Amino acid sequence: MGRTSFFWIFFVYSFVSYGGSSLPDTILFNDSPSENYIGKYVKILEDKTNSLRIEQVLSSNEFKFSKQAVPNLGISNSAFWLSFNIKNVSKDEEILLEIANPSLDEIELYKVDSGGVYSLIKMGEYLPFDQRAFDHPSYVFNLKIKKNANSSYYIKCRSNEDMSLPIKVGSVVSIMDSIRTKDSLFGLYTGIMMVMFLYNTFIYITTKDKSYLYYIIYILFVTLTQACFQGYTFQFLWSDSPWIAQRSIVLLSAFVGISAGEFARAFLDTNTYLRKLSKSFRWFYLSYFICIVLSIFFKGNMQLLNATALLISLYILTLAIILAKRGQRSAKFFLIAWIIFLIGVIVFALKNAGILPYNSITIYTMPAGSAIEAILLSFALADRINILKKDKEDSQRMALDALLENEKLIKEQNVVLEQKVEERTIELQHTNEELSNTLSDLKNTQTQLVSVEKMASLGQLTAGIAHEINNPINFVSANVKPLKLDINDVLGIIEKYESIDPKDSVAKFKEVEDYKKSIDYEYLKKEMAELLSGIEEGAKRTAEIVRGLKNFSRLDESDIKTVNINEGIESTLVLLRNIIPEDTKLNVQLGDVPKIECLPGKLNQVFMNLLNNAIYALTKVEAGKEKELSIKTFDQDEHVHVIIEDTGIGMTPEVKSKIFDPFFTTKEVGEGTGLGMSIVFKIIESHQAKIEIESEAGKGTKILLILNKKINLI
Repeated sequence: MGRTSFFWIFFVYSFVSYGGSSLPDTILFNDSPSENYIGKYVKILEDKTNSLRIEQVLSSNEFKFSKQAVPNLGISNSAFWLSFNIKNVSKDEEILLEIANPSLDEIELYKVDSGGVYSLIKMGEYLPFDQRAFDHPSYVFNLKIKKNANSSYYIKCRSNEDMSLPIKVGSVVSIMDSIRTKDSLFGLYTGIMMVMFLYNTFIYITTKDKSYLYYIIYILFVTLTQACFQGYTFQFLWSDSPWIAQRSIVLLSAFVGISAGEFARAFLDTNTYLRKLSKSFRWFYLSYFICIVLSIFFKGNMQLLNATALLISLYILTLAIILAKRGQRSAKFFLIAWIIFLIGVIVFALKNAGILPYNSITIYTMPAGSAIEAILLSFALADRINILKKDKEDSQRMALDALLENEKLIKEQNVVLEQKVEERTIELQHTNEELSNTLSDLKNTQTQLVSVEKMASLGQLTAGIAHEINNPINFVSANVKPLKLDINDVLGIIEKYESIDPKDSVAKFKEVEDYKKSIDYEYLKKEMAELLSGIEEGAKRTAEIVRGLKNFSRLDESDIKTVNINEGIESTLVLLRNIIPEDTKLNVQLGDVPKIECLPGKLNQVFMNLLNNAIYALTKVEAGKEKELSIKTFDQDEHVHVIIEDTGIGMTPEVKSKIFDPFFTTKEVGEGTGLGMSIVFKIIESHQAKIEIESEAGKGTKILLILNKKINLI
């Protein structure tokens, strides 16, 4: 029997049903192949509570005939029951029922006999894929109706996506042929998309253009989404995960929208040409993110997803139109490809809405549109690369022309510059000679000034030494004359003892004793001891001064030595003792510090200058005020610290900021050169040490030296 016989059967069915047949909703099935859908012969009951059982459904009178060949129940949380009867008038008992909507979450097929007894077959995305009787994304049931037998069927279906119900009844051969045709067509589509994917991946690896990166991501998600609509992702990628299967359409569609937006932004370069409009994509991405979150936790929200997809598609189309009107060549290619893709999407949406019929054309318009779009966009990307290459070549040519022009100008300018350079060189030579002479004069002047400073220090040092040595020398010379007289008296006693004759010893001894009484011999011995002690003390003090002078001078100052700085401070105090005001309280606390590496002579000069300035500040203090000079040393944090503090006149902030400047001094004319503190700073700097000064006018000055235990002089 041919296709005409099948149509005749349906014509008879329609005639009988309207003519009052006892089975008005019975579908007569023969063994001829059929490609028609049986939606108009199906009665539908909506279960808004999703709680009806088959027993309740069997007794319900609320079933209504569908008015569509492919019923479209939209997006709903309700469960829907379908009722139909089939009478097998063919020779084959194997009758297949196909529901070609792989995205249905739940399908239950009930076969009910005349006694109300039923059998149940369950399918849907909520079950693992391998539980299906037929290895195909569409839901296929083997009805197994005996010849000339009549069977009643009820189908319960539920889904979170668009619930269109393309139900087809046919023989095994016709249904399998239809399935193979679908597989072949989708295989062709997948092949085209994979070729585009691999080709553009290779181009991206070669060019590193981010437009290609976004494009291959977009192709990947579009292909996966189309495969998801056809049910192939559940069959081949996550067949054991119903959780993913029920959410994959929302997730993949969201990723398609995001990748499409990023590709459009990169390809059209909206950040450059439409900066403000380009920022609006973030709101679409936010909406897609909400869809993803809702999908993960609540199986998604198709209304929000569809609205977002529609808006971002129109937004991208608007941007492409704007740039195309501005003459952007790439935007024109993109606009053509995008319009073709949107036509496929619109046809698909109208088919799901029931406005367009459900047939091979409307089923495959969107995959075909996406394939054509992929091909056209590949051409557009290639053209864009060519445009960029041409622009680059033009830029390089313009740059080369500019370089040649610059080279010509440079050659012309070089002639002028060489003349000016020669003239300037002669001027610089004269200037250099003058600067060299000036520098030589400055060095000589500096040397003389440093010598003056050293001579001033030496004069002060000499005066101190003379004063210090004069006291013990005077003490010694004053004791020499009385000592000579005492020695003469002792010698007189000795002479008298030598003149004693043993025969008249008694008288002579008496004479010696009388002489000893006359010169007060006991006092004489005591006086001689005191005079010798005084001379010894003077000699010790003189030796101490000489030792201090030797320690201070350190003739080997050009070599680094390991010394105890306490010795340098003590020798400096010895040499400065005569200029310290008598009413000054001297507080010396030299701690147990380790030896350090330094130039001892240079460091002693630092102590001399700092102590000399402190003593000068104390001499300027008003009479009657307390004067105190403190010197303290201690070891802390791997450094040796020296604190010199006085209660002198102190310094103002202005004076403090200039004390290390050469030739700056607060002393009267002739009292100083202004190089003392400058020399101190250079010596401290050469020792890699630190100097910190705290001072307040009228309250005194505190100077802290932080010395390294080891130095590396350059």
